[in-house]
Amino acid sequence: MSKILLIDSYNMIHRAHHGFSFGDHSTTFGFFRCLKSEIDRHNPDKVFLVSEGYPKHRFTKFGDYKSNRTKKRDDSFSRQKKDIFDISKNLPVTIIRHPDYECDDVIGMLCRDYCENNEVVICSSDSDFIQLLDLDNVKLWNPIRKTFIDRWPVNYLMWKSLKGDPSDNIPGVKGVGDKTAHKLALDLDLFKLQITDNPVKKAEYDISYSLIELADICNKDKSINRSDYSFNESITKEAFQERNFKSIVGKSWEKWKISMENLNERCKKASN
Repeated sequence: MSKILLIDSYNMIHRAHHGFSFGDHSTTFGFFRCLKSEIDRHNPDKVFLVSEGYPKHRFTKFGDYKSNRTKKRDDSFSRQKKDIFDISKNLPVTIIRHPDYECDDVIGMLCRDYCENNEVVICSSDSDFIQLLDLDNVKLWNPIRKTFIDRWPVNYLMWKSLKGDPSDNIPGVKGVGDKTAHKLALDLDLFKLQITDNPVKKAEYDISYSLIELADICNKDKSINRSDYSFNESITKEAFQERNFKSIVGKSWEKWKISMENLNERCKKASN
């Protein structure tokens, strides 16, 4: 059984952005430090860097979806984000994106594709991936807490649709908080009485559910952009040197190179 590591790329980029604040390339530096750390930790046979698309289906259902995230990033952040994906094309990873779906949806697709015959590890601090833990052989690693996340004690999708998600501007059902949502998710008769049989609350619940539930993307969808790459030591090292990543290209480079070469070999074996 091979191990597949799914990296929520934007989640890792944002953590790097907030965790490293020095120099013109601090986010890029932080990202690759985190990436190597997770590769070493999980020792995968294949790594996916999953990127974001524009979720038209969610905005169609609810125009204010994520409207609380309108803060514009500075040019430095956008430049470094592009740098990260450009440099990653010289590493033994697969970069994947669907233009019409979020990273979460693509990760859900990959989990369903690979979980039957492989161990799949999602690397993200986004709790919405908990809904994928009902699949066999799927684990969720929280890189901030540095622990695997357990399955939710109740139906996660039902619970979160009831209470909503302020971080994505998903309102949920009016008047329902964490405790009530937990209680309703445990008692289906009570859920029917208070939610299903109430047209207003049922409509609120359905909207939230449709926004939180991961889309069912077909892996044969021709719109999926997927590219496999191999480790190119010279180009990678040159990119790090140009950005003055002394702690990577100095004494640590040999370990960095070995990690990427080993992953490169595991990828080749897994694909045969």
